[in-house]
Order: sequence, then structure tokens, then C-alpha cells
Amino acid sequence: MQLQFNRILTMKSYSIFLILIVFSMVNPASARVELTDFFSDFTTSDVTINSDTDFNGKAVFELLYSGELVESHEVPVNVRAGEPLTKVIIWQEKPQHDFYTATVTLYEGDRLVSKNSYHIAYGSATIPSFQVVDFSPSDSRVLLLLRSFNPTVADIKIELLDNNDIVYSKTREDISITTSTDLQILWPFLLTDNKKYTVRAKIFSHRLYAPPLVNTYISGFTATDDVEILPADVQVDEYGASVTIQGKSQVPFDGSIVVSAKNRAAGKAGETHVYRQQLEDILTSGKESTAGVVWKGIAPGNYDVIIEAVNHKNITIDKYETVLRIPEYPTANITSPANSTPGFEGVVFLIVLVVISVSISRRLKV
Repeated sequence: MQLQFNRILTMKSYSIFLILIVFSMVNPASARVELTDFFSDFTTSDVTINSDTDFNGKAVFELLYSGELVESHEVPVNVRAGEPLTKVIIWQEKPQHDFYTATVTLYEGDRLVSKNSYHIAYGSATIPSFQVVDFSPSDSRVLLLLRSFNPTVADIKIELLDNNDIVYSKTREDISITTSTDLQILWPFLLTDNKKYTVRAKIFSHRLYAPPLVNTYISGFTATDDVEILPADVQVDEYGASVTIQGKSQVPFDGSIVVSAKNRAAGKAGETHVYRQQLEDILTSGKESTAGVVWKGIAPGNYDVIIEAVNHKNITIDKYETVLRIPEYPTANITSPANSTPGFEGVVFLIVLVVISVSISRRLKV
């Protein structure tokens, strides 16, 4: 009896185990994928995707007015397990009405996985209490200048976008926006030469009895290497030229200085001497390097001097111009010893002889 009971118990346990396996294959709890933090205004829209397993699919952003499609963006999604992924799109259409609906739908193949919506209002209720006077990103930093209509406090998030991905994000919290407020953030990483980047400012205006009012702003730039010749550190004289160059971009500058000295004399207008010197350091924003050249084969005269900072593509990034006079020193007349008259050296020699003679006579007397 006991043996039969044990067999029945074993078979039930095995059946339950099989049911759990089948259930996990059909609807695995570990395969949960969800959309969180969906936001949209009339400038941009973003959503964060969380998944317990690796997920490959697509997100479709749509802007609707009265149920009619106004604009749509399809973005590929590749999420790694346990790592939230945020996707950003930029709306191209300008608002023509007061109310819209933004939606985002997540697909795995043709299967709908999740969907979310966000209502957008256009009008006085969504206008912040400040004006963006300047939003200027570059290949070294981003500068944001705000002018307030009424004093307010805000959190400001600066994001560097690469296509639909956020590659860098920096948030400054509880910033007091008064008459005029500026925010500057330096890029702490290297940029790719000749690549187009988009920067988004996401501003959360604090409100007393309501959630923050969120507004986004977009600006872009193309990253290039950039340097500056520091005028105060340029030295040009009859022996040569030296210059200090400072990096102004997060695109590395690997280049040289080229110094040209052109004779200003009427008969020698085409006489130009060119010197080139490689910089010892590769420059990025704020980094400096000094290089110099020594004149060789350059005759006395007046010269126009041009100093150029050129990159590895031989493109001139910055230029400094000055003038130089190399004096013509007179040749010294050398007189032969046979015709020379006794001078200072002769007098010294006689004095030495007298001193020696006196010393010897004293020793003899002793």
C-alpha cells in the first residue's frame, strides 16, 4: 500500500514538473518586457525599455491628431537582459492644433509586445516661465543660456544623441533661473572627426502643486578638430620662431606648425622660406603644446612671417601673422699683429713683468 502511494506521489510530482516546463516555454515569466517613462512634447519623444531577457525588436513612435496619423518613426531595439534602454526620436512636423496624442508600440517581429500613449497639449499651459536665448553645442562643450519671465527652479538634463541613442547624459538639479542663467557642460570624452551629433536639453520646471513641466530643445553640430595659436606665446626673432597651440575640440588634433618667412624687399618679393615642425603632443580641449623652428639659410632683411597650425590632412586650422627684421651686422676689421700698436693687453703684460721682477729682487735680498 505504501509502495503504491509513493508511486502515485512520484507520478504527480513528475506531472507538475512537466506542466511547469511547458508553461515556462509558452509564457516565461523571465521574458517580461515593458515600456516605462514614456514622454513626448512637440519637439522630441523618448521611452525606456526594460526586459528580463535579451530582446530584439522595434519601437514605433506615432503622432496622432483626432485618431489620424500625423507622423511615424520606426526604431530598432536591442535590449540586453536587466539593462534599461532609452530610445529618442525627433518630431519633424510643426504643431498645427492644440492637442495631439503620441504613442509608442513595441514589436517582436510582427507580434505586439507592449504599447503606451502620451497626451500632448499645445498652448499657455505648456509654455515655461523662461526663454531659451542660446543653445550652442560644439565639439568641446554645450552652452545653454536661459532668460526668465518669472523666477523659477528647474532640473536640466543635457543629452548627446547618436541617431536614436543617448551616448552621454548629465543632469544639473535645482538650478535657479532668474533674469539670466547660463549652463555650460564640457564633453568628457573623445568625439569622432566629421561626425554629426545632436544634443537635447530636457528641462523639468518645478511646480508647487503639480508634476514638473517638461520641455525639450534640440541643436546639432559636426565634430571637427580645432586648435588656437595663443598670440601671447608667439616668439619671433632673428634666430627663429616658437609658438604655443591650445586644443579647442574633443576631436584629437595630431598636427604640425608651418612657418613661412617671405622677404618684403622689392627685388626679392618671391623669396619665401618654409619651415615645418611636428607637435610633440596630440591635443584635445584645453591641452597645450609648444613647438619651434630655427631659421636656416635666411638672409638679413625684412620678412612677413605666417605661422599656421595644420592637421594631419594638411588643412590649416588657425593662422597667425607678424613681421620680422633680421639685422645685417657690420663685419669687424681684423688688424695683423705686425702692424698693431700696443694696447691694453700690452700694458697688462708690462705690469705683470714689473711685479715678477720686484718679487724676485725681494727674494734675493732676503
